[in-house]
Amino acid sequence: MEEPGLGENPLLRLPRPIVESLFRYASEEAERAKRRILKLVDSLKQLSESRQFRDSLTKIGDGIEGNVVVADGSMSTAPSVRLGSAFGVYTAGYMVFKGKSLVDEGYYAASLSWTEPLRAFKFLLKLAMAFAERKAALEAYYKHRNVDFIILDGPYFYFASLCRYIHGIRFDKPIEGFYNRSVIRTGEDLVKEIRDMTLELMETGKAVCIIRRSGGRAIDGWLLYNWGEEKCLGDRDKHILTMLMPPMAVWSYRKFLHGGSPFVYTRMYRLYMRRKYKGKPVDKGSVKGLIAAAKRTLRSIFEKDLLMDPSDIPRLERYYVRYSKTAPPFEVEVVEGTDVERFARLFVDFYNPATGLPFPLDLIDQAVSLPRGSTTAFTQEVEAHLIHDRDIEDKSAISDYFTYLNPQKEEYV
Repeated sequence: MEEPGLGENPLLRLPRPIVESLFRYASEEAERAKRRILKLVDSLKQLSESRQFRDSLTKIGDGIEGNVVVADGSMSTAPSVRLGSAFGVYTAGYMVFKGKSLVDEGYYAASLSWTEPLRAFKFLLKLAMAFAERKAALEAYYKHRNVDFIILDGPYFYFASLCRYIHGIRFDKPIEGFYNRSVIRTGEDLVKEIRDMTLELMETGKAVCIIRRSGGRAIDGWLLYNWGEEKCLGDRDKHILTMLMPPMAVWSYRKFLHGGSPFVYTRMYRLYMRRKYKGKPVDKGSVKGLIAAAKRTLRSIFEKDLLMDPSDIPRLERYYVRYSKTAPPFEVEVVEGTDVERFARLFVDFYNPATGLPFPLDLIDQAVSLPRGSTTAFTQEVEAHLIHDRDIEDKSAISDYFTYLNPQKEEYV
């Protein structure tokens, strides 16, 4: 199907009965959203006026300048799937800023192809991107050791969950590791390499993770544990804090949760809701038990996915930072003891008003993000190389190999 033009409503290209039906449902969804919004506004009044919430806020001081490294990566949003193979590409890069001036940058890109089930392929592609991201961050840091902070995109261990299912994969061609003489031959080798690179970044005491797509529900988890489900707000923390946080402020999970872990409260809340949806009994007693289950689940990720002792992980803390009332706050993850307020002051005069994020993160994201259609274009380039290869005499074999899995829809990923 041809891509709709800029500003054109793609719904209007559908058959009229479908358009009319969707517009009716849009009106119904608007009413549902209205009820949720009004209920949430009313529910948040008590929380916003509580001493617990107010004590979790700290005003950001005057802006200062410093030196930062920022690293980010990108990968195919979906693989290019052909009859013979699936293809994906990934990128990574770093930028180094002295104050507001860009003083250095570096970029990486590579590809991955796969003939086995797509679920494993997508996960391997994410790990390959994580490896490139960590490599970019460490190389920039060792080149510019006088930096105040290293900004990473996403949590430290965003790649960790489900790693256990690809430990046994063997790569056709060994991959050169980051460390001296390290060679990556298996999925387990790759996971360990990324794990160790991440730990090294954490040990610098300067790595600050900015989490843009925050889905945590630790506030509801805390309310559930202490007051019961009827007191829960039924929303993610980022939405709650977007409605409540003032501009130029930092909000601390540690203070709000009285030292509790946002990871545990979020996991416990999700386990509770999963139990409820399955029709199992949920009461005050089951909530207490789910806290222990949440801790076991988190330990399991480190033990079975990352193959390490959870006690070797430095204590982590999470915060929200907000510069502008017109943009939502963003979540940060740091090693305990990191001066988050000083970090926030660096971008008081150097954030993007449209996104509310530090400008360096937006700039590196723009530089490495793959435009839509990149993976398809890359796969076509691979096919073009083979068409001119004299070793393959039967060119129809190439055509068969690169035929779309679903020929009815032309791919554009």
